[in-house]
Amino acid sequence: MLDQVFQQVYTKFKLHFYQQVFSKFENREATLTTVESFCMEVIMALGHPTIAEFSNMMNLSTPNAAYKINNLVKKGYVEKVQSKTDKREYHLYPTRKYVDYYNISYAYLQQVVDRAKQRFSPDELQKLEEMLHVVSEELMPEIKLPAASPAAAEPQT
Repeated sequence: MLDQVFQQVYTKFKLHFYQQVFSKFENREATLTTVESFCMEVIMALGHPTIAEFSNMMNLSTPNAAYKINNLVKKGYVEKVQSKTDKREYHLYPTRKYVDYYNISYAYLQQVVDRAKQRFSPDELQKLEEMLHVVSEELMPEIKLPAASPAAAEPQT
């Protein structure tokens, strides 16, 4: 039963995201392809990755990753910022254009959290937070995320 409920929650989040992505295509507002949308999701999740870090996470060759990144730069969704410590490296920063798009798509997550805060007691919320932390940190060790949430991050140029 737990597996079914967990899958149902995960599926609902995915489906809501897909609705948002495809509604943008319907209105001709989106200029991202589906693959580019996934690439941007990875960049957001990783914080400010280098092209090599993005390439490794996506299991892409560095030239293929660089090609995808350059397309996102041309479309105005990513900015490449040269590292201050290693001038050979560039970090990827989502632009305001993408952050605004991302925030619209992820408003649903905040809506669900707000509903949980109304529905559950503070003790239940604390337990839920602890359990989700264990799931993220202990039960999903294959995926490493940066400590701080990059959702509102912008380039520091």
